[in-house]
Amino acid sequence: MRDGVRTAARTLLAAALAAALGAPARAAYDDLGNSARVTGMSNAYTAVADDAYAIYYNPAGLALLDRAEVATTYSQLVTGLSDNSSVQNSFIAYAQPISDGRYGVGGIGWNYFSLDSIYRESSLFMSYAHRLTPTNSTWPIVYGGVSAKYLYRSLNPGAIANNSISSSGQIQVGVPDPLLQFGSKSNFDVDLGLLANVAPRWDVGFQTQHFFAPNIAFTPGQTDILQRTYKFGGAYRTPFSTLAADFDLVPSPVGTMERDLNVGVEKWLPTLLYGSFGLRAGLGYGTDDYRQVTVGLSYRLRRLQVDYGFVMPVGSFASTTGTQRIGLTWRFGPPPHAEKLIGEMLLDNLTQAAPVGSPEFIRQVGELVSYKRRAIEALLAASDAEAAEGHFATAYEHAQGALALAPKDAVVTEAVDRYRTAALYFPDLSADLKDRHMGPTSASAMSTRDGLMKFIGGKDREALAYLVNGAELKPTPAHDAIIRILQARLGEPMVGFSTTTVKAVPPPVEAVAVSTVPESQTTLKRILDSTTALMELAFFQQEWDKVDSLAHQVLELDSKSALAYKRIAAAAHVQKRYPAALSALESAYALETDEGERERLKGYIDALKAQLGRGPKPAPAKPAAKPAPGPEEVERLYDAGVELYAQGKLSEALEAFHRCLQIDPGYVPALRAYERVQSELKTSGKSPQ
Repeated sequence: MRDGVRTAARTLLAAALAAALGAPARAAYDDLGNSARVTGMSNAYTAVADDAYAIYYNPAGLALLDRAEVATTYSQLVTGLSDNSSVQNSFIAYAQPISDGRYGVGGIGWNYFSLDSIYRESSLFMSYAHRLTPTNSTWPIVYGGVSAKYLYRSLNPGAIANNSISSSGQIQVGVPDPLLQFGSKSNFDVDLGLLANVAPRWDVGFQTQHFFAPNIAFTPGQTDILQRTYKFGGAYRTPFSTLAADFDLVPSPVGTMERDLNVGVEKWLPTLLYGSFGLRAGLGYGTDDYRQVTVGLSYRLRRLQVDYGFVMPVGSFASTTGTQRIGLTWRFGPPPHAEKLIGEMLLDNLTQAAPVGSPEFIRQVGELVSYKRRAIEALLAASDAEAAEGHFATAYEHAQGALALAPKDAVVTEAVDRYRTAALYFPDLSADLKDRHMGPTSASAMSTRDGLMKFIGGKDREALAYLVNGAELKPTPAHDAIIRILQARLGEPMVGFSTTTVKAVPPPVEAVAVSTVPESQTTLKRILDSTTALMELAFFQQEWDKVDSLAHQVLELDSKSALAYKRIAAAAHVQKRYPAALSALESAYALETDEGERERLKGYIDALKAQLGRGPKPAPAKPAAKPAPGPEEVERLYDAGVELYAQGKLSEALEAFHRCLQIDPGYVPALRAYERVQSELKTSGKSPQ
């Protein structure tokens, strides 16, 4: 008798549960699903699990969340049954990354199932997930998760509990049935999950439900074990598209193992101004006449997402009009990946040119040309300054730098050739020029210096006069050689300097002041200008070792150069020497006087501090290769771009779409969005910040 009543009660429950999915009778806490989005994919979600519903479907997927979100779904299961039964399910969940996900992601959820007023089930979830593989590791990237559950169910048979059934099958009115006096039961249970990105676009997942296999029998002394179920999933993901499959092993009440296969597809159609639209479809097939067809729709606008899912059992229930679910998901605050993107773009402003074709790119190209011209001018000016000090070999080195920047410039080529000749015969006259006694040696040096400078300037006639004067004061073979060169240039007879007849009377030696210090202030200024220009040129050409070296040279000449510190920070950031980059930025901030630039430097500093807080500090000497960005990154970048566009941050939005296209050049929505934002920037005359 007791077994008969118990079987009847369980049959009632199993029938309700079976009706919910069109599946064969199983037991309490049957896996009916709860997400409208997942329903549209025929519950093929074990390897996807990228939202708050992962608490239920695969807790490992919580680790993929990058911001807090709340999700809720209401379901009407197998509507239109002939007995007018009302089978409902409700679910609500909240998930929260801990310290931006560095310490994992936690979640809490509540699932509630009811069959009219007869039967109730509720499950309270406490979940946690974290990445299991190191942050700088290559594939596979593995995440693990656990959901601890408090289970509670209750049975309300009504007047039936007051009338027992005798051993002969007769109803005994007024005699309470002992089995039905125990109408509730609570248990503790655990679900475990794994999720792995095994290759670009490929994910696999695993979940085991009811790991503790609790005894959920209502009556003390009775046994009703909630058997473990196992789910294996795979997913192939492209930007905004997913193809997923699940294979489930589910113990049946009669001791056999049911095998179910579910396949689902999801496609997002994002737009720049009107949000994103999602389409889904799925098929389910398994043992014991398990058949179903599913469809789903979604609309997502920035932080809000609305989902609808529909299930139609095939073959098992002729009278039902199917299961319908509607869900809402709200994501709190702007996407952290958008904030991270802004910070990274701030840092990129230290190191990278703007996107090709943007107003900022055009400005930077103009600056590059300007710096190149300034570098050439500064190098030649530095050469002249060195020559005035008598350092002709050093002057020639500076002139060679100018020639490297303008190899086809005839004027620069001629000047470098003359510097080379001067340096060949008189590499350094500075010691003789500093002789205060003004004897023949120093007087000869001054006249020779002036003659060489005239020669470098292309004034050969005047140069010859000065050099002859210097040779008469103190003749040397070098004087003889360069005088012969000048005579050849002027078409005069090549004779020795001691018998040379000069057609013009040599002018008096020019009184060029020679400092008693190694370099005059004018020389230092010119060297500083040339070094700064070369540093800027190297910066635009992204020659980071050269940038670092030249920036330190600038600081030796001018210890208060904020620009040099910024360039040191740029080189250090590219080389992943983040603490050094931060130190240089802070030095630049302390020296900068322009308020607008100070504000930008503060943004750099804050972004770099956040970067240092998120991950490993300096990169190892030989860092492990990182996985190439996958479709998830494309989705995040596109969503970030939309968020930034909605906030009016057009420059940052342009960069986000540009990065999308770097990962997937054929992604049309990103291309159209990029072109639209670029057009708006050009129309408004704005340039990226």
